[in-house]
Amino acid sequence: METAKQLHKDRIEAALILLERVLNGFITSRSALVAELQEIYKAKRIEPFRGLSKEGVYDKEVATVYLVGVFGTGILAPGDFDNVFYIENRSLEAVEIIRNVGEVVTQETAESLRRKTDEIKGKSEEDKVFRVLRLVFTGTILGYYPEMLLVKAIKTYEVVYPSLAERLVNYAAFYSAYKIAEEIALGKIRSADNLKILKYTYCLKMGFQQCKPSDRLIAEVAHHIYKVDKSTLSKLFAKGVLPKLG
Repeated sequence: METAKQLHKDRIEAALILLERVLNGFITSRSALVAELQEIYKAKRIEPFRGLSKEGVYDKEVATVYLVGVFGTGILAPGDFDNVFYIENRSLEAVEIIRNVGEVVTQETAESLRRKTDEIKGKSEEDKVFRVLRLVFTGTILGYYPEMLLVKAIKTYEVVYPSLAERLVNYAAFYSAYKIAEEIALGKIRSADNLKILKYTYCLKMGFQQCKPSDRLIAEVAHHIYKVDKSTLSKLFAKGVLPKLG
């Protein structure tokens, strides 16, 4: 039986190819990295981590390349190649602030996190916050971060940016959709009843109320990200929510 790590073997291999090109000076800008990433993913039939929307997904997927470099292989140090990884370098600094948050988010910490988040390139405050979360999400899915760090990041940002509370809870649902889809891919969910139970309990386990991923999102991730076949999905989901199955 496959392990969670093996599900991402092709994605990590693609990241290693791109890292080698960055290190050897063939890729010197973010736009060049995104263009090559898109090319390699299409050749290897890999989908970037995404939800139902595909907007900006390849630029967000740079987080995967970065984390494989920093935590997977150690060939990148935080701050390296800032001409390419300027979003991830600053996001990682924000993650370190979150990591050191105690039981209560002090005013000093909130201001420090707000300042660091504001340094991240993005079209809005919300966009910048979700770039940091994208880094933690990707690190958690790839096994570089513990799940509790993602929970902490979401809850810390709820305190610092209360206007984003609803979007942040939706992000917890987005993450839980990935974990449920992963369980399907690993053959651990064998019936619609098992699926229903996990769907209702996963977010609660993380400490979020009112957070339940849609069947459509779970099925989309299971099929397009984890390559779960049509017959398996048909046993678990109503026909109306199944993604277009290739």
